[in-house]
Amino acid sequence: MFSQQITIEQWQMLLDTSRLLNSQLELDKLLDIILEKAMVVACAEAGTLWLKEEEDGCLVPVVAKGPKADSLKNLRLQPGEGLAGKVAANNQPLLVENVQKDPAWAGRFDAATEFKTISLLGIPLQARTEVIGCLQLVNKKGEGYFSHEDLEIALAFAGQAAISLENIRLYTWQEMLLNSLIRVLASALDARDPYTRGHSERVSRYTVLIGQEAGFSPNELKDLERAALLHDVGKIGIRDDILLKEGPLEPEKWQVMKMHPEIGAKILKDVKPSHLTGKIYEGAFYHQEKYDGTGYPKGLKGDKIPQVARIIAVADTFDALTTDRPYRKGADFSEAINELKRCSGTHFDPQAVKWFIRATEKTRDNRA
Repeated sequence: MFSQQITIEQWQMLLDTSRLLNSQLELDKLLDIILEKAMVVACAEAGTLWLKEEEDGCLVPVVAKGPKADSLKNLRLQPGEGLAGKVAANNQPLLVENVQKDPAWAGRFDAATEFKTISLLGIPLQARTEVIGCLQLVNKKGEGYFSHEDLEIALAFAGQAAISLENIRLYTWQEMLLNSLIRVLASALDARDPYTRGHSERVSRYTVLIGQEAGFSPNELKDLERAALLHDVGKIGIRDDILLKEGPLEPEKWQVMKMHPEIGAKILKDVKPSHLTGKIYEGAFYHQEKYDGTGYPKGLKGDKIPQVARIIAVADTFDALTTDRPYRKGADFSEAINELKRCSGTHFDPQAVKWFIRATEKTRDNRA
């Protein structure tokens, strides 16, 4: 039961902070906001946000604020070590008016940082199923010590902060897993042909450059990158004697090769949720379409071709032109750019070509 000493203004501050926490989708920003707001609600001079490592359960200081905060970067607590470790291990908050009199205080931290800890609050970060870390708030601003009211409002804040933190960590881990799986699959596809190894990664970099030049949002760029990495996924269904043939393909084998966009579309059509994977599907299915309608597999023309596929087509062709093959040496940058210009409006979306040229010129200027 919370004390009536917590004022309406303090509850309003907690409500506003809760909205702010729930609006964040970037882990680093959320960690910084959690500690910053915890220090505000408890009027603390300094603070540390400790998170439990998945591997060994040790606590590491992911964010620290206040005097000598940088000195904490390389410190870590074994499970149950120090006041923060005790708070996390026991899932019990601590209010310590004078840490020097508490035997659980790990004094080596003050020795390492040359910071004098006087009063301390330790708040466990209890997520849905486990404690994921600890908020350590140090030294009440002014001349006083932390009170039970400070502890109560910090506890109220920490409950919401822990849920927000768990949500964003799960979201971040899922993003990392998805990106890793996509890159592994793209690398496995490229590895089938030693002469095109790294092709998908290069096409994804060129595609993102085009998207950046076009002013795409971060989420749109993420979709572009993933679509480009998997644009050739259908080649997994093409026989080695066709895929790895050195030199031009015979007509009947060329017809088989031209099936790879449709094979890719069949592979990707059941990947869910479709509203998140639609761009990947479009990139795989339509990247061989041409702006004048002479491409395959559907013979789409102009803006009927999804934009993601029009962009990938430029990046894909540029990499193909500049990559050495057994039967020819790759073109240099100027030659490849001239070929894109020559085919602008026929094979390629003219705007996508312009974006690519501008983006690559900026990249080359920055390297000069």
